[in-house]
Formats: sequence, structure tokens, C-alpha cells
Amino acid sequence: MSAAPARSAVAHPTRRCSPIDWFPVPAPAECSARTERSVTWTVSAYRRSGGAEIHEYTSHRLASPGLVREHMRLAGERPWVSRLVLTEHVREVARRGIGEQDLPVRGELTRRVPVSAGGRLVAHFYEIEGLENAGPLSADDVRFHLHWLRAVSPGTAWPLDGTGPGGRAIALWEVTVVDRARPSSEDALPHTPHDP
Repeated sequence: MSAAPARSAVAHPTRRCSPIDWFPVPAPAECSARTERSVTWTVSAYRRSGGAEIHEYTSHRLASPGLVREHMRLAGERPWVSRLVLTEHVREVARRGIGEQDLPVRGELTRRVPVSAGGRLVAHFYEIEGLENAGPLSADDVRFHLHWLRAVSPGTAWPLDGTGPGGRAIALWEVTVVDRARPSSEDALPHTPHDP
């Protein structure tokens, strides 16, 4: 039977949890951009009261065409409903990889994000990929975090298009969220395998 190795009498320093937990991520490509698109629908019911038509209710956002059809069918069975209106809601979340030099100058407004007709800009912010739990950041917040990262690792360059100490990568993203709403019809709904 062998003896257990002797433990050192010297206590190892306790590593404090850092607000930044790094994990390796690929550097964004030179023209790195992607857009995620989601579609939901709402159903609004109207009723007649005297000579006027009154908005009775609008459903919550429905993500399934099948649920929309079911909601339209059930609402249409109510005798007081005079009209149903179906609205399609589209949300586009665009992420574009940028460098630190692409941030707006301190104190100036962020760049004007072009929004096509019918769209409404609902959010414009920045993210540092590799920075845990940071959430949406302003350009000044990004500068603060990058300054802090450089301060905790003096003499180390933190390129936004490459890797930092220990092969840990960081990437900077500009994120824009645009919402669009337009009238629709049941016939325009996409068909799914579960449709009757």
C-alpha cells in the first residue's frame, strides 16, 4: 500500500471570481454579419355598437400559423364579432462584427441606422462576445470594458479581431433590432404539416 502524497502546508491563494469569464470564440470574419428574423401574428376583434365599430380586443403574439387559424375560427364563432383583423409582426435582429475603430466618437450620437419603409428601430446597442453577462452596451460602455480589460492585463494587446491572453478570443458586435407590422390574411399564413 503506497502512502498518500504529502500536501503542502502553504495555502494556495483563493482565486476570486472575475466579472469576466472568457471562452474561446472565433474572430468575426472581415464582413461578418447575420440577421435573424422572427414572425408572429395578432388577431384583433371588433364589434358594432350603434353606428360605430369598436375595437374589442387584440390577442397576444401568436407564433404558430396553426394557433392563428384556431384563434380566427374561435373568434369568428362569437356572435358579437363584426370584423377580425390579422396583423403580421416581423422582428429582424441584425448583428454586424465591428472593430473598436468603428465605434462612434465619444459623446457623439451613434450612427444613423437605415430602416426601410414600414420599419421601426426599437434597439441599437453593442455586445462584446466573450464578456459574460454584460448585456446590451452603449459605445461608451464598450470603451470602459475594453479599457478595463487592458488595465487588468498590462502589456497585453487586446485585439478585437483576434485573441487575447491564453488564446481567449473576443469579438465586438453592433446589434440593431427593427420591428415591422403589416395587415395580413389567413390565406397568406404559411402552411405547416399539421394544417387540416
